Formats: sequence, C-alpha cells, structure tokens
Amino acid sequence: MRTYFYTDSNGERQGPVYREQLKELAINGIIIPTTLVETKDGFTMCTQTYRDLDSSFATKRTDTQTSSGFFDIGFTRFITNTWISFIWVVFIILSILGCGGAMVFGASNNAPVLFIIAPIAAILFLLFMRMSFELTIVLFRIETHLRTIRDKYENK
Repeated sequence: MRTYFYTDSNGERQGPVYREQLKELAINGIIIPTTLVETKDGFTMCTQTYRDLDSSFATKRTDTQTSSGFFDIGFTRFITNTWISFIWVVFIILSILGCGGAMVFGASNNAPVLFIIAPIAAILFLLFMRMSFELTIVLFRIETHLRTIRDKYENK
C-alpha cells in the first residue's frame, strides 16, 4: 500500500499517512498545494508538491498536461523517480549474472585472473551506476524544490 510523508510548516517530516489522511489534512489546511509530499510505494520514493500529487489543486491544465507517465509529451511529469529503483535492481541482477558468467568462463578457459577481476569490475560498475542514479535523483529533487519555491512566491 502506498504511504505518504509530508513536510509541515516547521519544515519537519511527518508521516507516514495514507491517501485518505493526506486529503483530510489538505481539507483542514494543514497541507497546502505547495507542501512537499514524499510518496513511498515499495522501493520507489518520489518527492513532489501536493498540487502535483492531487489533480484537484491543478490550476490550468492543457491537453499535454493531462497525460501521465511515458506518454506525457509536455514533460510535465517525470518518470525517472518512478523507474530508477527498478532500473537499479535490474543492474544489480545483470552485474551478478555477468560476474558469474565471467568467472565460469575463466574457470573453463583456465584463466583464474577472472576470479579476481570480475567481482572488482562488477562492484566498480555498480558503484558508478549508483552514483549516477543518485546524481539524477538529486537533480530532480532540486527541480521539485525550486518549483515549490516558485509556487510560494507566485501565490503571494
């Protein structure tokens, strides 16, 4: 089940809450459209404003903004935060399989050096990919926070 965390007026993280509780907090004015909300669904964690999460806070939406996910030609929603955890797990599995394959190849071709090189290469590959994914997520979170700041000043 999907859980949510939100940032209160003091900047502290609150939660977990469920969708119904989140809507009730918005009705009571505790959560405003520019409140940052983290969505957690299994391995996936996504940070966005409540306005982006709940379409009832959307102001003017064009036809390109009503699409979601992969077919959003206006790029109003980003799929990277949703898919990056899945891609990370795929890379881990591929690295393990590749490392195992290289070690089997080394054993069958009398190349014991592959028993040392293959795990090191797999670890270095995963380390590089993890850092790349983290940098990507940081860039998307910066965009989310800047949008929140912009929305706060536009609503004043």
